[in-house]
Amino acid sequence: MQIIYKTILVFGLIYTFTLTNFLYAAPDLDPEQLEMLKSLPADQRESIMAKMDTANALGKEIEEVFEEESTLIEKPEIENIGESDCDDCIYGYDFFKYSPSTFVQTSSSPVPSDYLLGPGDKLEINYYGTENISEETYIKRNGNVVLPKIGPVSLAGLTFSEAKNLMENKVESTLIGTNISVSITELRSISVYLLGEAYKPGLYTMSALSSISNALFVAGGVYQQGSLRNIEIRRDNEIIGNYDFYDFLLKGIIDNETRLQDGDIIFVPFIENTVEIGGAFKRPATYEFLAGETIEDAINLAGGFDFNVPPSAKIEISSINKRDFNREISFLENSKQSVERELNNGDSINISFSPDAYSRTITLSGEFKKPGVYSFKQGEKILDIINRAGGYSKEAYVQGALFFRESVAISQKEGFERSADSLEQTIVDIITMGASQIGGEASLAPLSRLIQRLREAKPLGRLVVDLEFLRLKTNPISNFKLQDGDKIHIPSRPNSVSVVGEVLNSSTQSFDPELGAFQYIDLAGGLNNTADKDKIFIILPNGQSKILKRSLFSSKNYVLPGSTIVVSRSTRTIDGISLTQIITPILADLATSAAAIAAISD
Repeated sequence: MQIIYKTILVFGLIYTFTLTNFLYAAPDLDPEQLEMLKSLPADQRESIMAKMDTANALGKEIEEVFEEESTLIEKPEIENIGESDCDDCIYGYDFFKYSPSTFVQTSSSPVPSDYLLGPGDKLEINYYGTENISEETYIKRNGNVVLPKIGPVSLAGLTFSEAKNLMENKVESTLIGTNISVSITELRSISVYLLGEAYKPGLYTMSALSSISNALFVAGGVYQQGSLRNIEIRRDNEIIGNYDFYDFLLKGIIDNETRLQDGDIIFVPFIENTVEIGGAFKRPATYEFLAGETIEDAINLAGGFDFNVPPSAKIEISSINKRDFNREISFLENSKQSVERELNNGDSINISFSPDAYSRTITLSGEFKKPGVYSFKQGEKILDIINRAGGYSKEAYVQGALFFRESVAISQKEGFERSADSLEQTIVDIITMGASQIGGEASLAPLSRLIQRLREAKPLGRLVVDLEFLRLKTNPISNFKLQDGDKIHIPSRPNSVSVVGEVLNSSTQSFDPELGAFQYIDLAGGLNNTADKDKIFIILPNGQSKILKRSLFSSKNYVLPGSTIVVSRSTRTIDGISLTQIITPILADLATSAAAIAAISD
């Protein structure tokens, strides 16, 4: 409850004081510039504040609040650990990424019957029957516990189950008609040494129910060169067993967990043997292996082969020749006899996969004879799929084909984010100049709205393609290869042209082959005073965008049905900052996406 209260309090302070703290921390801004900042939405204001590199002490206070309650600390050397950040680490090392800063013993865990009692354990003893007595008592250093009306009973070296039977027999034989129930209410603490290549070697105090894995977690696991498969447990100067953490991590086996006793030593030795497993395995990584283990054991550590490995695939083994210490590569059959070969330290195992095993699909919609979702093999091209769909219908408007690809959508979204960052930097420059040079804070409103649109936009990933049937058959470049997740929409032939932007009346006009682009603009009421006459562009049905310029030689038939004419807003240069050059390409990208969505909707 305390941490929740602190969290609510901190975020309440953020909401109330973030802007105030910034204003006082920015002595270089005059009141006019600060008013401009206030006019921006909160999210953009914070982003711009960060770009201006303003100090904000509130962030540090938040960290202190949460660090105060945290029981986990992140290992500094693997703060950003990932598949490529720790190439030399064996599999399982990053399992201990978060190291407990404290070990809180739990009293809610059930005590097993084979738990070995010792001094410091607290027992609750209840008599019922002829006598009704309830008492809590600790086991003394000599191993005795005092039973009411009976006296001391030695429990040294007994398990919990054996101790209960002993005390029950004592009470029943001494106090006729009285029974007893015994439970453990508090476990003693034990001290255990964790040495060797542990992440934090030292003496640890923990619950008497703790096992080796508990101790490893308390100590933050092993260091980068520490073994996870040959951890020694020493008791009374003798090695009583070896612990293999892979049994727990990869198989969920806890049979080799040893319950620790006071004074035990857990010693983590150096890693002796590693094998690198790559290629078409379910869990490729670098693994530690034990002496005598085979290639088959290594394959099992990696989870076995992936589904796309054909039975005929050969296993590639790269080993160090012990004579001259050069690497040698050999190929083994995927058979029982081949994988029984023992591993050598530094081996590398790889296996190739069949690309054709992967499922790849493409979605065809609109004016196909047989639209739907089609599977395809690696290397198949767009014409192959169109033929399987029966070709286009009579109503198909191939000039307006829409082709979407996921990788393109990701690139477009990244481009929108970069554009938003660029606009925010422009606002920083404008604020630095001062509102008097740009006509007041209202000038920031259009930029602010555009930034918001860019942050919220979800690009479709449209790729400009030419899907005219004859061109696909005759031009190898047009007949491109497919990728998984591609989508094609063929609209029916439209009969309209849209005019948007800085015109009197943004509208959609009926297509007339006798009209040119500027005549469509006239039908929309002509240009506004805010229009930029040099930044008028047309989005063709296939997604291409072109700047329009008045010319005596311009063709009236330049406009195709389904085109969108966009008239940009005029923005003047402010002390070297040309907003037109920044904004026009952004508007073109947004308009192209809008045109694609409109085409699908139609």
